[in-house]
Formats: sequence, structure tokens, C-alpha cells
Amino acid sequence: MKPIVLIVGALLFAVLIPLRAHSQGKVLRSVSNDSLEKILKGMDVKYQRGERKEKDVSTTYFDFTRGSLPTRMYNYGNDLWLESTVDKKMTLEDVNRWNAQAKFSRLVLIEQKDKVTVSLEAQLDCLGGVTEAAIKQFVNRFDQEATKFSKFVK
Repeated sequence: MKPIVLIVGALLFAVLIPLRAHSQGKVLRSVSNDSLEKILKGMDVKYQRGERKEKDVSTTYFDFTRGSLPTRMYNYGNDLWLESTVDKKMTLEDVNRWNAQAKFSRLVLIEQKDKVTVSLEAQLDCLGGVTEAAIKQFVNRFDQEATKFSKFVK
């Protein structure tokens, strides 16, 4: 009797695990702009879509505000990049202090001729596979980091 129970249990396990994994969503290795727009709309994000051209390469970006900072998402296809820039004079020590405590972002100090800007950034590598849920979490997590950063710069 016990061997039959074990066999039935193993068969159920073999059938249910792939179904559960499949229910997590389609795994993407490259994210199209249409897919990204669908995800943002599903999150009720109001955005402006644009193109940035550098040399012979064109990159699509999406500008939106959620929480406290305006955000730009660049779609490089196999890499998503979130960025919020702030015209705030900060010392390198302050930038390093943020980077030492931040878990999901980095702060970059950009010094131009007569202007200092800081850029809060996060990247999501999609080459290994990413789901719609992972992209949503990426955006939500960045919102949380941006909120913490807004308090940090005050």
C-alpha cells in the first residue's frame, strides 16, 4: 500500500510543480517597449514615452512620477534602467554614505562645469530571464528607494 501512495504523491508533485512555475508568468529575456507600456499601464503609471539618440543607437525611455521624485526608465531591451536626477549639491562623502546603506540603488555624483547633479539609479538585467511581476517589483522597489532618498537629502 505504501509504495502506491508514494508513486501517486510523486506523480502529483511532478504535475503540480510545473503548473505552479508556469503560473508565475512568461519569462522574458528581452523586454519590448509594448510589453513595458502594458506593465506600466497595469500599474496605473502615467508616463510620457520618448526616444534618446546617441550616435547610431536609439533608446526608448518612459518619464513618470510616482512617490516623490520624477523618474525616467530606459529600455535597452535586455536591460532596464531607472533614474531620478536631483540638482542638489552633495559632497562625495554624502554620496558614499548613501551608497553604503542603500540596498537596491546607487547614487552617482555628476559634476559638470558649473552644475552639480546627483543621479539615483537602479538597473535590472533581463538576459537571465525576467517576468512581469519582477519588473513591477523593480519599479515599486525603486519608488521605495526614491522615498528614502528624498528624506536623505533633506
